[in-house]
Amino acid sequence: MGGGPGVRVHQFGGNRPRVRPHNHAPGAAPSAIQSLQSLLPLLLLILVPLLSSLFGGSGSSSGPSMRFDAATPPHTHGRVSERLHVPYWVEPAAVADYGKGKWRDLDKVAETRYVNQVSNECELEHERRNRIVNEAQGFFFTDQTKMEQARRMEMRSCRRLNELGYRRG
Repeated sequence: MGGGPGVRVHQFGGNRPRVRPHNHAPGAAPSAIQSLQSLLPLLLLILVPLLSSLFGGSGSSSGPSMRFDAATPPHTHGRVSERLHVPYWVEPAAVADYGKGKWRDLDKVAETRYVNQVSNECELEHERRNRIVNEAQGFFFTDQTKMEQARRMEMRSCRRLNELGYRRG
């Protein structure tokens, strides 16, 4: 405990000056390995996202763009996926050279995208319902009309997710 400007420090046991211990010799610079070790976490924070974007980027395996609601130009080629029977539309020019294997892969991509889309919509429905319930619960009383509105709210995407065999937890 030292003193600063305007602070008096009293030392008991004589008036010899205290010497603070030093961890390194005066004038000695840290070695290159020590410097690299101290910068390693920072380098990892920079390099890992950069490498993942280079090697893990979206390639042609994700497939062409598609629609799930209706055929709208240029997405006019209609198809139904094999496993979940999800209807979707793609550009005919993008799938002109597709064989049976590529169609099977595209069906899997379409199903994954569709389930993700419906899951996100289901999450929004739950958020809307929770917001109505929170608005209905007052400090002194509960608005029964709003609570009933929340109970009766149609959860179309959540129901569709259940029909596809995915349960929302």
